[in-house]
Amino acid sequence: MEKTIEIKAIDKEKALKRALNILGVELTDNETVDIVEKVAPRKKFFGLLGTEPGIYEVSIKTKQEEKKEVKEHKEHKTHVHKYEKEKTEKHVKNEKVEKPEKAEKVEKTEKVDHSEQEKEISEKVAFFVEKMKLDIKYKIKRVKERVYVVEFFGKDNALIIGQKGKTLNSFEYLLNSMIKNCKIEIDVEKFKEKRNDTLRVLAKRMAEKVSKTGKTVRLNAMPPRERKVIHEVVNKYPDLDTFSEGRDPKRYIVIKKKR
Repeated sequence: MEKTIEIKAIDKEKALKRALNILGVELTDNETVDIVEKVAPRKKFFGLLGTEPGIYEVSIKTKQEEKKEVKEHKEHKTHVHKYEKEKTEKHVKNEKVEKPEKAEKVEKTEKVDHSEQEKEISEKVAFFVEKMKLDIKYKIKRVKERVYVVEFFGKDNALIIGQKGKTLNSFEYLLNSMIKNCKIEIDVEKFKEKRNDTLRVLAKRMAEKVSKTGKTVRLNAMPPRERKVIHEVVNKYPDLDTFSEGRDPKRYIVIKKKR
């Protein structure tokens, strides 16, 4: 008896589990499994947005009873289940070393190694620069404890900045989401300094508009750093109130007149 089915899954193990569930089959010593990858799983946005399932052909066959074919089937089963044995051996090995690894991690967090932190940031930045095929260079510097600035410079500066700094802000948000225990800021040839000047002008204009008309104003979504600039300017107007609404990265500022 042979049963064959095509399954969508992110790896062979999950494809086998789904196939057994759909076919209603329980594996015994009398069956062999053959799994063929027809379409490989594909990572979405460099693996940051998960994995798109691949397509696997799963065949479950019953062993022949004849003595001549016993040896052949045993060899076939050994080949088919090689990845399962490797996984089991790896799992047992991981269990043995799990506790020492956790202990090491605790020791490392107590004493921050800045060189390792910078290396991790550099690897992530280099990964994105390569995948996006940007003609750009960068340097990393630590401005204070657990705060790093990544400065970009090169032909593709405009691509990193994006419209009104949206790409730069998204890149910065993504890096901070991926790398914990520190804060990362991104700048492109002092763009943020120029952007802050623009934000101060915007904040002053909106504050004067609200003071004159009495109508509440809601600004576009901004990262925390830019919202802080707006708050600082508007707070100088005694008749106005300012606060933030929403959740990052879509959090925005509201300016309204005090009652």
